[in-house]
Amino acid sequence: MNLELIETMTNLSCGLAVFCFTIIATASRNAKLEVLVQQIISFCCVFSAFLLTIIAMNGGTFWSSENLIPPLIALNLIIMVAARINLKGKQISQGMNPHQIGRLNQEE
Repeated sequence: MNLELIETMTNLSCGLAVFCFTIIATASRNAKLEVLVQQIISFCCVFSAFLLTIIAMNGGTFWSSENLIPPLIALNLIIMVAARINLKGKQISQGMNPHQIGRLNQEE
């Protein structure tokens, strides 16, 4: 089994998940796109955790460390669960955001 190829695939999968995680706010403007991005993040995280498990079972390293693999597997699974949580429509900041303040200033 070619561990270098698996490590490269893991890097690409993690990179795609991170990219999707950064654009989720933009994607949330469209409900269907938001669901698609959430599904991509979830798939990439599960796939990365699976690949990291294969690397660990074969005695490989990830980013030149054997000790980094178990926390990364756990982190991928936590992010996968977090990506499925839909906060759309919920006010979580409990305060005014800059856009609301700007609108109030324009109305005055």
